[in-house]
Amino acid sequence: YIKQNGGTVFRSKVGEANVTEKMIETKSQVGGEGSSGGFILSDFNYCRDGILTSGLIASIIKKDEFADALNFMEKYHIIRDKVEYDSEHHDDILKVLHGKMKEKFGSVETLDGIKAIVDEDSWALVRKSNTENSIRVSAESNSLEKVRNIHQEIKDLVKESYEQIK
Repeated sequence: YIKQNGGTVFRSKVGEANVTEKMIETKSQVGGEGSSGGFILSDFNYCRDGILTSGLIASIIKKDEFADALNFMEKYHIIRDKVEYDSEHHDDILKVLHGKMKEKFGSVETLDGIKAIVDEDSWALVRKSNTENSIRVSAESNSLEKVRNIHQEIKDLVKESYEQIK
């Protein structure tokens, strides 16, 4: 949606601090942090501010454009989950998983965990938690059935990876 409307997308690691760092580095006007739904506007400050964001969006967007954006977003489904493994195993699990995901999906990104672009409308991300003794598994797709299948498939690969290293 952003690219289709002339914008540029930059990716960072998960977390508000990482998003703001990338925004400063790239001189971006806005940033989003998916795990919290945060939206950051550099003209105001480099912190999430929901009330300011809501007011700004309401003041600049036309009703029909807003409806188009909402219709686009409503087509997507996301599943976030975590699998508990002792943190001493996380790096080894992800190392094995990287090979499995690369074999299954072709190329993978490793900016923050392991991300596979499944198809034009679907992706999966696996990363170790920085706050809990777990590995986080996220998947998004434009089909609820597809996202459920992708998510389960990735969780199965995580479990296989653990079995392989234990």
